Amino acid sequence: MAKSKATSDNKMLGEEVFSGSYDTKKYRLEINSATLSKKYGKPQGLYTTLNCSLLFHTSESARKYIIKLITQILTDYLKSIKGTVLVVGLGNAFLVADSLGALVVRDILATHNAPPEIREDLGDVCALIPGVSGINGFETFEIVSSVARFIKPEVVVLVDTLTANSPTRLGCSFQFSDSGITPGAGIGNKNRRLDKNSLGCRVVSIGVPLMIRSEVVNFENFIVTPKEIDIYTKNCAKIIARALNEALHGKEYKNFL
Repeated sequence: MAKSKATSDNKMLGEEVFSGSYDTKKYRLEINSATLSKKYGKPQGLYTTLNCSLLFHTSESARKYIIKLITQILTDYLKSIKGTVLVVGLGNAFLVADSLGALVVRDILATHNAPPEIREDLGDVCALIPGVSGINGFETFEIVSSVARFIKPEVVVLVDTLTANSPTRLGCSFQFSDSGITPGAGIGNKNRRLDKNSLGCRVVSIGVPLMIRSEVVNFENFIVTPKEIDIYTKNCAKIIARALNEALHGKEYKNFL
């Protein structure tokens, strides 16, 4: 039964386009019609998923391998960028399972206000941690859209924790799309969506499932996490931040390591 469920989950990720070391598999799904949108329950857009089921149990070489693959994916999503990129770390920085976005932003090389002689060939990047309404009283959309109107980025990159349908995805499934994201949707919050239409620019979202819906583990009205959630979150944040920096800044980023 478990094998059948995994097969079904993989079909929902789209076509397998790559299989590599450390049990790494990449899936691609292009939803370009209302019919497909209804079938998959997702807005129209390009979806890419990189699964590495052995990531948590392997060495630094595995993480470097995943960073290289994610950098390639992000480079494809961010191709032809000439203007400002705004990286937004969504979620609650004070809740370990929801702190992925904030941890990624902490390691982003922000250069937007750097003097030209310092920035040189680096990308034009700024970063934001908007927090959550329970702490600051603002809806995430209000903060992100206000900053976007002010700096007018060419692309907004959104990083957030996702909620998984399967325990096998926790901490080892990196998901990308250009369709936007609804903050808090995984735990049932009804917030305004962050996408190209609402922000007025291209949007790329990055997420990792670090929580799982309660019905998967026979509880009701609970969102649960692995006991090693702090390690999962920090590990994934470091991988995403490194890949984003390399995709946004190119070869010049290595000078800052």
